[in-house]
Amino acid sequence: MAARVTITLPEDVLSRLDTIAHEQGVTRSEVVREAAADYLTERTDRAEATARKRAVEDGIAWLEATAAAPQGESSQDSLAVLRELRGTEVAGRPLEPEKRPAARRR
Repeated sequence: MAARVTITLPEDVLSRLDTIAHEQGVTRSEVVREAAADYLTERTDRAEATARKRAVEDGIAWLEATAAAPQGESSQDSLAVLRELRGTEVAGRPLEPEKRPAARRR
């Protein structure tokens, strides 16, 4: 379902949109729809990249803390911690396959 939206744009932006629409042989609305879709995709990709970066930083911090701890003082098995960080195990128990995060695209 589509909804009609009214927006206000500066004249120079509208002129550039109209030029692009004319060059591509599409309507102004199609150019705006494509631009909005690209913007939303970029925001989603950026948020996912930020989440991945935070997860890596958390993992590195844990590894550094583990390396700095005296031998034998770690209360968790390192493999269990890595599985938990990866999202395949919680509190030392493997997640059921249907509850695991979807495979990531590479």
